[in-house]
Formats: sequence, C-alpha cells, structure tokens
Amino acid sequence: MDPVLSLKKVGFRYDGFWAIRDLDLDVKPGELLAVLGPNGSGKSTLLKVVDGILTPQEGEVLLKDRPVSGYTRSDVAKEVAMVAQETHFYFSFSALEVVLMGRFPRLGRFQFEGARDMEAASRALQATQCLDLAERSIHELSGGEKQRVLIARALAQEPTVILLDEPTSFLDLRFKKEIFDLISSLTHERGLSVVVVSHDIDLASQYCDRMVMLKDGRVYSTGVPEEVITASNIKAVYECPVIIDKNPAAGSPRVSLV
Repeated sequence: MDPVLSLKKVGFRYDGFWAIRDLDLDVKPGELLAVLGPNGSGKSTLLKVVDGILTPQEGEVLLKDRPVSGYTRSDVAKEVAMVAQETHFYFSFSALEVVLMGRFPRLGRFQFEGARDMEAASRALQATQCLDLAERSIHELSGGEKQRVLIARALAQEPTVILLDEPTSFLDLRFKKEIFDLISSLTHERGLSVVVVSHDIDLASQYCDRMVMLKDGRVYSTGVPEEVITASNIKAVYECPVIIDKNPAAGSPRVSLV
C-alpha cells in the first residue's frame, strides 16, 4: 500500500540551528503513528513541516505522491488537518462555531456555510461525542471536552491526514484514555492516517500501530512499539534509565522509571 504522506531527507533549521535533519518517514493510509522524543527533539517542527506551515530547506514532503510545496494552503488544508498543542480563543464561540471553522478551506471567497457544511460539522460532533456540547461556549468546556471539539473541527475539514501535537497534555487519566480511544477509532474505523506527537509513552505504545523516536532532530528508532520502546532506546534518547515490561491488560510495552 502506497504511503499517503512521505518525508524524503527533510531538514529544517531556525537561524542556522537544525531542528530536524535528514529525516525519512512514511505514513500509510489508516495508520496511527506516534512521534516520540524529548523536548527539543524536533517533534513539533516535524508536524509544521508536514502541514506546510514551514518549508524545509532540505528534502521534500510528498502528499499523495505530490510535493506539498506544489499545493496551495487551501489545498493542503483539504488533505491535512492540524490539532495544535495549545489553541486560544479570544471570543466566546460555541462549540458548533469552532467546528464550522474547519469548513473554511472548502468554502469559496466570501462564501458562507451551507447545508453541506452544517452536515459535516454535525457528523464531526457526533463522531467525537460532542453533540451535547454544540451550543456551549468553548470557554466553558473542560480540557477533555475542548480537545474533543478541536478534533471535531479537524474532522470537519474532511482530511486524509490528521496531525495532533500532544493532544493529552494537561488532561487527567480519564480524558487521556478517552482521547486515545477516539484517535484510534478514527484511524481504524474511518481509514484516516493520524500522526500524534506524545509524551505519554505508555498510552502511545498501547494504541499506536507504529512509532518513530526522534533524537536531536533525526530518526533514532522506528517500528512497532515493541521494537521502539526498549530500555536501551529510552536511555539513549531520554537520558533516563528505565525498566520495560508488558502492560498486563494490553500486552504493550510499559515504562517504569528506575
């Protein structure tokens, strides 16, 4: 199966400092891919390059076998949706209004949302179990509720690929599980390709099909969770000794600090 997204020897630098370098990566249709690594390893930069927000100085990003550089911003947004780590709203938009923002790439200039856009927003709210939140202000929602609404906004774009930058940051255990349950179902039931940057190694190893571990902007290890989440890899990348065993319920790798 051909990848929906490919990075070929991609490098990006900020003022001479290489955030990512010589990076090769493929994302397959219907795959849930985790990107791991300590702070400063290039995870968020990688997502911004994939989304077309940043243009790499080296290599190229291919989306459906076409260079992202050849797409307009609107065309990229029709294929790739980003859920950023932090999203602030200065006005008290309702959850429905926030989700409808995801329809902007599919509207013409000066065009208002129509019946099809409302249907897409409603389906997205239903898929993320947010229909009961539709009329509530985004400022009134809990962290987990807001995160589900932001994922609904991404779904309303009707993308092929969804990028999530640390979607479980600042959430309690219940909402962390809910978000990963949601991400997993969207991937495997809808055939979306999802790339999630996460510091929750145990949850990522439990839910993700494949993992990429970055160190200093380069791929240090990639493969299924059992291949990537090893004591030697964690020590080398995170500079922290750990013990790896199996989650007794899921059978996935589990990390314990020494």
